[in-house]
This record gives sequence, C-alpha cells and structure tokens, in this order.
Amino acid sequence: MGFQALLATSSLSRYFALLAAVWMVVMAWRLYPQFKDAVRIGGHVITVDDFVARRCGDRTGPDGAACRAAAFRESQRLLRREQSRSILMVIAPVFFYVAFYLSALWLDRRRGSLTR
Repeated sequence: MGFQALLATSSLSRYFALLAAVWMVVMAWRLYPQFKDAVRIGGHVITVDDFVARRCGDRTGPDGAACRAAAFRESQRLLRREQSRSILMVIAPVFFYVAFYLSALWLDRRRGSLTR
C-alpha cells in the first residue's frame, strides 16, 4: 500500500471512528431514560408498572395476584428484549467499523500477496 493510500485510509478511519463515537453518545443519551423500566408495546413506550396495570386492570384476590405475577414476568421478558435492542443500536457502528477494517485488511493482504 502506498503512502497516499495509507493516509486516505487513516483519515477515513478517523472520520468513521469520530462518527461512531458521536452516534454512540447521541443514541445512549436518547435511549438511556427509557432503558431502566420501559417496554415497547405496539410502538408505544410504557413503564413496567403501566404494563402490569393495563394487563390486569382492577382484578383482586388470587386471580389478581396470579395475573400481576404473569404480567410482571411477561414485562421482564419484553424489557430484556428492548434493552438488548437498545444496546445493539448504540454499539452498531463498532460492529460496522470492525467489519470494514477487517475486510480492508484482508483485501490489502490479499492484494499484497498477489503482487509478490
């Protein structure tokens, strides 16, 4: 690889790393407030307590307790799913950067081994 190509790749890499860092900060800032106890139901973000209240309503007694327990388990499953999506959305640029970097490195080495 020539010196000019190395500078261009290095500069592109810096810009992409800067863009990835800004993306991660902005997305973390945007998603963090709802990260702790919010689930997405039908495109709307609601808290776990609201989800359980909507699911069970005004039920009382053993049926109410069973409904609240089942709704709480369901909300925890949905919460974990939402949190994993949020984390993937925040760190996605790192995956793209690594994929781009490894493919560029592989192509450079392959090109170098073909010219020798």
